[in-house]
Amino acid sequence: MACHWIKVTPNLQIGISLINSLEDNKFEQFLKRIVIKFKHQETDYVFTEDEQNKLKKIFKVDQDQLILSVKTSTFIFKKIYKFVFMPADLKSDLINIGFNDQKADTFVKVWSEETNLFLNQLSLNNAQYEENPNFCYKLSAEISSGYHKKSRIAKAYLKIKGEKNIVCETELTHGELHSIFLQFESIQNDLDNLLSLY
Repeated sequence: MACHWIKVTPNLQIGISLINSLEDNKFEQFLKRIVIKFKHQETDYVFTEDEQNKLKKIFKVDQDQLILSVKTSTFIFKKIYKFVFMPADLKSDLINIGFNDQKADTFVKVWSEETNLFLNQLSLNNAQYEENPNFCYKLSAEISSGYHKKSRIAKAYLKIKGEKNIVCETELTHGELHSIFLQFESIQNDLDNLLSLY
């Protein structure tokens, strides 16, 4: 059965089947290690050579199968992190694409732990930002002229001052300000779409 967040290819099906065959007791630690390395963008060398040899014995796989299971797990997590899920829906989707119940549970458990860590860090980081910053701006133009050439550059000077006297000042050209506006507009659209789901 197809899922909107992932395309199931023949190679992915092979990787999922391989992951399903791995021993359940050791799989959670295996997956957590992959996720830690993935978060630090170190997916090329997830396990040392010694660790790989131990894992090949534990899971009764060869080198190629071990690498495929690491790549498949990494690919699944890359896809999972791009979408918002309810845990039950994620588990259902993982089962639909071919994971057995135990492996789907393990993926959801590791994903939930990582998501909770991220959200907790995000809430701590948000505590340092101001609720109602004071926003000021000034407009100016730089004008220069040659014999027959004229040049005008419009600029905006933005200043944001918080209650704790934290000041952020920046100078933007028309193009830079327009780019920021488009990004804010995109964020607003994403938020509106997210709210419309509920």
